[in-house]
Amino acid sequence: MTSRFVNPKRKQTRLRPAHLAVASLAALIAAGHHAGARSGWSERSVESVESRSAGDPIMAIVSLRNQRITVCDSEGWILRAPVSSGQKGRETPAGIFSVIQKVEDHYSNLYDDAYMPHMQRITWSGIALHGGALPGYPASHGCVRLPFDFAARLFDATAMGMRVIVAPTDVAPVEIAHAVLFQPKPGASALAAARSAEAEEAARKAVQARLDAGTAYREATRAMMPVRVAENLKLRAEAQLAAAAKTLGSAISAEAKQQAEGAKAQAAARIAELQVQWDAAKAELQPKLDAATAAREAAAAAETARAAAAETARPGRA
Repeated sequence: MTSRFVNPKRKQTRLRPAHLAVASLAALIAAGHHAGARSGWSERSVESVESRSAGDPIMAIVSLRNQRITVCDSEGWILRAPVSSGQKGRETPAGIFSVIQKVEDHYSNLYDDAYMPHMQRITWSGIALHGGALPGYPASHGCVRLPFDFAARLFDATAMGMRVIVAPTDVAPVEIAHAVLFQPKPGASALAAARSAEAEEAARKAVQARLDAGTAYREATRAMMPVRVAENLKLRAEAQLAAAAKTLGSAISAEAKQQAEGAKAQAAARIAELQVQWDAAKAELQPKLDAATAAREAAAAAETARAAAAETARPGRA
């Protein structure tokens, strides 16, 4: 069964300077005078699974009777710790909730700015998981207090939307299978891992293709320089040839004609020399231009493949 939660407009969390934490400390002391004696006990009572590697938390179960929270991954419990739930008259409501807001340094909007570190809200009416004093019995105004170190550890491990079950007694998740329920596809985990690996490989190839395209572009740019130099020198020699021809046409004396003929021949020879240089530079440039074009197209194709692989590997894709 899927539960829906409507997210109303959130009240803006007000952060307080460190010196204002005195009010928060007073609130904590008022909440439970046994906190100092019990703090060491609460931290020593935190348990972690040791028989296997823990996965990402997907569910937290709060037992009101046992005053304990149990955090589970896909294979079973991974963390346990004592809690202090709502006192008589302000009991923590039982039900199925989700983490709908996370604030690392939160001050209560309802109870004299009481400090609630590593707050994970589960209702918009003011119920949350957070670090607090644990006197060994229900003592809060409705929230679920956790050992301070445990609250920080849990805050870093959980994600928005994680299921939180508050139960009168201690419960444990069990696997349910029925013909009318959706069935996991055979090898779904292996398929997801394979798609994730493919997405990572596609991303690596896309990065490499961009690097290759940049290298090819720089090489083509360098190869273009000799072509441009030969072209400019050839244009200058052609201008000199035209000037020599004009001088030859207007020359009157034999000496002037001879000088013009020499300048014309020299310019023609220079043009022929530069033409050879230009042809050689063009021949060296063309493969680099072709390589740059191919690298640019390969980079575009690799980026398209990366985006497609990332979409396929996205959680929830069939």
